Amino acid sequence: TSWQEISFQILRRDNCQCQSCGKRPAGQIHHIVSSAEGGSDHPSNLITLCGRCHLLVSPVADWIIEKVWKIQSQNIVLERQMVEGRIKEKLNNVEIQPNG
Repeated sequence: TSWQEISFQILRRDNCQCQSCGKRPAGQIHHIVSSAEGGSDHPSNLITLCGRCHLLVSPVADWIIEKVWKIQSQNIVLERQMVEGRIKEKLNNVEIQPNG
């Protein structure tokens, strides 16, 4: 299965809605457990996020987040924690499938 097919499947499953803030349409697919940490492309490890939420939980320098999304530097950590918390709430009863 191609990444394009998997992405479309996840967007359809999540109704093109950010699973953190609820924004619609949202179209970025986030690996909950990154590939570098052993995460897979299995649907249980993928979630739809809007650009803002995705950037907050991605390994991106804070100054970029501040510049792109106009989030004040003193608020970035809190905003990031809120997104991560909402993702964890959504996934409370979902078992992530390991890579392989």
